[in-house]
Amino acid sequence: MGNPTLSKVEGCLIGTALGDGLGEYPYIWDSDKPIPPTDDTVMTLALAEVLFKNGQYDPQKVAEKYFELYKEGTLTKIGYTTLKALERFEKTKNWFYSGVIGERAAGNGVAMRIAPLGIFAFLKKVPIEDFYEWVRWEGYITHRNELAIEGAFAVALGVFFALNELPKEEIYRKTLTLLKDFGMESPLKWNLSQIPNLLKEATEKALPTLGTSGYVVHTVASAFYLFLKEEDFLEGLRKLVKVGGDTDTVGAIYGALYGSYYGSGKFPNRLVERLEIKPQVDRFVGILKNFFEC
Repeated sequence: MGNPTLSKVEGCLIGTALGDGLGEYPYIWDSDKPIPPTDDTVMTLALAEVLFKNGQYDPQKVAEKYFELYKEGTLTKIGYTTLKALERFEKTKNWFYSGVIGERAAGNGVAMRIAPLGIFAFLKKVPIEDFYEWVRWEGYITHRNELAIEGAFAVALGVFFALNELPKEEIYRKTLTLLKDFGMESPLKWNLSQIPNLLKEATEKALPTLGTSGYVVHTVASAFYLFLKEEDFLEGLRKLVKVGGDTDTVGAIYGALYGSYYGSGKFPNRLVERLEIKPQVDRFVGILKNFFEC
């Protein structure tokens, strides 16, 4: 792909889909079977579609898209919090009142789908204050929880800085700095701050220390660790699957960061062609080509 930024955008989406699909279905890695998406990829592509069709972030339209996919049966196997939020949206018809409040809402359901906001903020040169508010609004659709929003902001920032072609260490450092600047002194930031010491450890030992559950504090830290530690995407994913946990979502976020940094060419073509959602990614990249040509 000629345009390096376009390759990185495509890589972000392909990485999400591969990390998600192979993280959820590791038994099909070495087969010829199609690699299906889970809710992680479906919601990521839905957010991307609404963003670039409308040319701006509109939480109401995003919520309507999620609900449409849920009702038609495309969005399946969703987490408890997202399910409850969509049920609330069906009653209220308003994104602002759909998100679930409470401890159980501190999951990774926002972080898993947030990457397109990082892409959009980079391409549109969105002010950081607006960027943060949009991440917060996206969180409110399903998870009205500060940790869930903070985790999503960290992932969106990671994608944003990767597209800016910063070194990995600088991406990590700037992400932590902005979390601090926005007053996010929390268990998530603390867990992220442990990564440099753990990079000296074997991945199979470090991941259980950071955690690989669906708790956003665990998920986001482990995804950033894999991104910083592993040069070979599939090798990192295999180690994650061996440790276990919420491997599809950790894998999806790891893939989004990795693809945003390295571009689409770093993923094996034999796997990319097996992605069930590859035609959707191709259509989206086609739309973005027009954006770059304008």
